[in-house]
Amino acid sequence: MGIHQCKACGSTDIKNDRSLGGRLVCIKCGSFTIGFKQRRNSGNQVYQGYRSLSSGITISRDDWQYLIPFLICLIAFISSDILGLLAKSNFAYWSGGLLSQPHRILTAHFFHGDFRHLLFNTGGIIIARYFFMTLGLSNRAFFLTLIAFLIPVQVSLNWFYDMFIARNVMSLSLGFSAILYGIDAFILLASIYGKQTFLGVQIGLRSNYQCRKIMTVLTVMGVLYSFGPGISLIGHLSGFAAGAILFLL
Repeated sequence: MGIHQCKACGSTDIKNDRSLGGRLVCIKCGSFTIGFKQRRNSGNQVYQGYRSLSSGITISRDDWQYLIPFLICLIAFISSDILGLLAKSNFAYWSGGLLSQPHRILTAHFFHGDFRHLLFNTGGIIIARYFFMTLGLSNRAFFLTLIAFLIPVQVSLNWFYDMFIARNVMSLSLGFSAILYGIDAFILLASIYGKQTFLGVQIGLRSNYQCRKIMTVLTVMGVLYSFGPGISLIGHLSGFAAGAILFLL
């Protein structure tokens, strides 16, 4: 027996697109170049690096890297908003106190204003996972690596603006959204130009026209949303700029 396989990216996630008269298309990269791969049986199962649940949800062996930031955000929310063990004001980004309390550089991104704020950013992590999988991410820890670089770069840009341009020593913010905007910028540029390596490490991101269109719309919507009341426009824009800077490395 055999299975359909995309000749462009090697994925076996293939579907019949009814809008194209039932033409086979790769779910992962959008290619129509579909071949046929010989299935190799080992007992009664075929291992392909992931497994599909009966509901149709695909579980990847790389999903642990998306789960970690979500769990940190969830633990921080439970500790501060439900159990009252931590005061969020002690962990939020504070422009005037950042140098004397450097722990805020890291902690500010994992505390949220309320449950809706947390839920919104959790959705952002899920969306990021989808696009990285679609672009063919090959590095199993790149999502966490990108976050680790985004945090100091985004905070530095935000802090520089607050202290030297806006002259605002009382700028306060918290939440994972600034990092999500950085991830947004990285994915958008990767969908346009592709990105095979990051700091010499293979990541295998391929350009994808369909992703580019969707990410362009999401980016415009995200920027417009950032002008809303109670939202840190500079935090979001500095995150986006940080993602663009890291893409160029």
